[in-house]
Amino acid sequence: MRPIMVINYMKCTGCLSCVEACIAENINRVGPGGENIYPEDVVSYARTRPYVIKYKNLIRRVFKQCVQCESPPCVYSCPTGASYKNKDGIVLVDEKICIKCKLCIEACPYGARTFLEEPFPGYLKHEYALRDRVPDKCTFCIHRRSGEGLWVPACVEACPHEARLFGDLDNPDDEATKLVLGGIALPPREDLGTYPKVFIVPRIGGVELAGYPTRKEDQLISFPFWSIIKNNFVKPLVEYGATLAVLLGIIHLWRGRRHEKK
Repeated sequence: MRPIMVINYMKCTGCLSCVEACIAENINRVGPGGENIYPEDVVSYARTRPYVIKYKNLIRRVFKQCVQCESPPCVYSCPTGASYKNKDGIVLVDEKICIKCKLCIEACPYGARTFLEEPFPGYLKHEYALRDRVPDKCTFCIHRRSGEGLWVPACVEACPHEARLFGDLDNPDDEATKLVLGGIALPPREDLGTYPKVFIVPRIGGVELAGYPTRKEDQLISFPFWSIIKNNFVKPLVEYGATLAVLLGIIHLWRGRRHEKK
């Protein structure tokens, strides 16, 4: 399965129901009395958030979010493997091994990741909810998944005009997949070579695609450098270290048994 999302700006009215649903699902926390608690400037932490672009004297609103790259710079830049792709190709963050270096944030050409510096109280609604001092991003609401089938992200469920669709690129019968395979829904900034799995149906003139917000090249880290270090040095060191530990453990047990026999 290859989950994809399509945002159809021909249908989008800018009601921001998707943003509100994302905040309610992933960002706010629950207080001791059951009340909702929000971080300051909560919209800036929404995993899909409004962004106004200006392109050739035209103004359009788009939604900035992780586009779930097939070739993700954030994963390549992460020195510990905390940013990773799961078996379905969804880019996630393992907060247990994240060292808060923020290289993934710097590597993302779409500027999609956020980082909550200050803690705020309350209980997380689920294991993939916004955490303090951990790079945050859209997860396609994977916590909603039950079994091996497709699920519905909160933003897709909340859209009253069906401007957002969620589907499986391996299923040609999905409405989202039909738009992609038919060339109607297109990836933002295809020239970056990241192969997004969030696609856009632009309005007439294509401003939403042509002016899609990305960071300037001189603002990005050179992620191949970190990828080389991780793949050629860090990973082998960990693998060899684990193998050596197992061998030493076996030798220790063997010597202990010999000593008992004597």
